[in-house]
Amino acid sequence: MPKLSPQEAIKQKVDRIEKSVRLEKTDRPPLFLLLSNSGFQARHAGYTMAEITYDYDKFNRSLVKFAQDFDLDWTFANAAIGNFINHIMIDDHPDIAAFLNFLTGPIHDILQDNYTRWPGRELEDNDPPQFVGGKFLEIDEYQLLIDDPKACINEVIFPRAYRALSEPGSGGSHGALIKLGMEIARLGGSMIAQGMQLREIGYPQAVMGMCYNPYDTIADYVRHFDNTITDFHRVPEKIKQAVEALLPFALKFVEVTTAVPPEMKDAYDFTNPFVFYPLHLNEFLSPRLYNRYYWPPLKELVEADIAAGRIPWIFFEGDQTPHLETLLELPRGKIIAHFERPDWNKVAEIVGGHQCAMGGLPPSLLISGTPAEVKDHVREMVDLFKDGGLILANAQGSLPREVKEENLDAVVEAVKEMG
Repeated sequence: MPKLSPQEAIKQKVDRIEKSVRLEKTDRPPLFLLLSNSGFQARHAGYTMAEITYDYDKFNRSLVKFAQDFDLDWTFANAAIGNFINHIMIDDHPDIAAFLNFLTGPIHDILQDNYTRWPGRELEDNDPPQFVGGKFLEIDEYQLLIDDPKACINEVIFPRAYRALSEPGSGGSHGALIKLGMEIARLGGSMIAQGMQLREIGYPQAVMGMCYNPYDTIADYVRHFDNTITDFHRVPEKIKQAVEALLPFALKFVEVTTAVPPEMKDAYDFTNPFVFYPLHLNEFLSPRLYNRYYWPPLKELVEADIAAGRIPWIFFEGDQTPHLETLLELPRGKIIAHFERPDWNKVAEIVGGHQCAMGGLPPSLLISGTPAEVKDHVREMVDLFKDGGLILANAQGSLPREVKEENLDAVVEAVKEMG
């Protein structure tokens, strides 16, 4: 078969992915690998994690090398950890707020945040960045967040979460914010360059918005995970009211991150924007708590995306099996349900044929398995979704450093054999 041009390859890959989302038959399942802060990406290109997380050019070179060496349908990455609270501080300036949802190594140095740890700083050079979170609001301060989320975040939470902003209005605080703006401009330029480089070698580009269940915002950036879990039992109405106060900011953030300037419209290949939702609390809530508290705001956000013609891409971290039936409440073929470690037989039974499922490639298999075992696993996954609606992908948001190259080759080969 003659080799496709980059433009032909992009068209084929987009068609394959969009049909899978709509639950239509495809020539074979699409293959997607997400590489954010990937140790494998660094090792494969001969870099340390510290190098690719602090040097955007090296990050892009390592990503392009990965994309060239493994023939995928889609891949992208950024040298960042999501930060889904910063945009609230400046949400009335959407052109700037859209880029505030990233914490990179250089931004970590500027803000001196207590949320994260980075290679070459608090960690060894080849350790991946870590999100540790923190408690920056006391339980008896919930009313501050309920009454005025923006004021509470700017005046109470940020001075506690960011050491460089500990004295609001000071010269040090103003200097850090100016440096932050300069760094965001540098990061934005790097991300645009990355998209152009990937497109040149046949990888489609998408408008990629971001969203967060407000309960996760509280758990990750306000009260810490452990405290938030107990808050469901100690102050359930307070946390519910805080989520209701934060919900309009989440809805606005989606609008901001999916807005495309007219001059950039030709840079994207997919018909509809995607909206990425990383969920963290979901696994740790009983069905009673999940259905009463967590699911209603998430459903409202997702339905708003669907109504606006966007594709929610929901990353259900952990084991989502107890909550699978909630996905039947959403219109058929309108979301991507990305699972980390569910019971895949249950996913196929309950979700299959109703929503597109993504995942199925656990890191343990890619690290410890043999190529033959990897191929068998891929075939088993595809057999579960015989009628389509599956995007094969890594089960986590990255690829660990220890992943074997021959196992990734085996994944690519097995998927192509399905064609």
